[in-house]
Amino acid sequence: MDLLDFAVYRFLSPRGEARFWAGRRVIDPRITPREIAEQAGVSESGVRTRLHHLAERGYLADQSVIPNPALFDRRVFVADLLVRQSGEVDRILRDLSLVEGVVFTRDVMDEDEREIQVHFVSESESTAARVGALLGRLSPTGTAVVPHAYYTPPCERELSSVDWRVLQGVWRHPDAGFAEIARTAGISLKTAARSYRQLIDARACWWTHGPNSEEFPLALVRADLRGPAHRDAVAEWISREAPAWMPVTSDGFGLEPELAGAVVVGLVPADAPAVLERFLRKFAGIEGVARIRRTFALGSALYPTWFSDRIAGRVAARG
Repeated sequence: MDLLDFAVYRFLSPRGEARFWAGRRVIDPRITPREIAEQAGVSESGVRTRLHHLAERGYLADQSVIPNPALFDRRVFVADLLVRQSGEVDRILRDLSLVEGVVFTRDVMDEDEREIQVHFVSESESTAARVGALLGRLSPTGTAVVPHAYYTPPCERELSSVDWRVLQGVWRHPDAGFAEIARTAGISLKTAARSYRQLIDARACWWTHGPNSEEFPLALVRADLRGPAHRDAVAEWISREAPAWMPVTSDGFGLEPELAGAVVVGLVPADAPAVLERFLRKFAGIEGVARIRRTFALGSALYPTWFSDRIAGRVAARG
């Protein structure tokens, strides 16, 4: 993995900024190799070669489509389950499939502690608290966990019956072309292409790397600031000092955009611990930074049943 690989990977999203849904990098499937080449400063053929290289190494093995929970009047919450021994992980992931509303899990090493971050949908904080109590019983520690809200941007479009059929098509087949989407939805190619683009622009769903993809060697670092006034200076310092970095949008890590007291960045190389440690020590010491917290992704799992059932219900109701 080198800096050119990272540059190509970075510009799979507009302006090279990152947004994360439940820990998985959100990408824009409409971005072409030519656009990536213009941003990364390399040839289009070079971009295609690097994309092929990344796919061979497993970083772009597959894609997933994640519907916006707001389509179903649900909010997202996260509960962190501590892991005492690595052998517990498979059992936890298997048991979580039995919990109503669990849609995604992320296995991370977080400041020398390993934990499973469980993302689930719920109607309210009170119902989320009940799910947290249930999840606590699945935790190796056996103690209740306190879920916290994970911000997701609202959907800016009221979906039509056509939109729901297109959403169901890309949910089932994230790599499908317009012709396949049109055929399965029973609509014209032009209508399929228009609905596809509108779903993305309205944030009705997001494309991410799928669970079969390897985690890119990226350390996600959140810096809590001493005040919003320090935000621009800290971001400028990172862009100047980081050997390779990925800016994260203000709402890109489950944080509300108004939360200006935090900065989240992706840093490479996460697989060179000494380099990363030196950088983080400098980062923690600059003016305005109160605390830093980093996470290394070890893996993730999707639980599609909840979304699949509700999309099918909407398609049937509007069909």
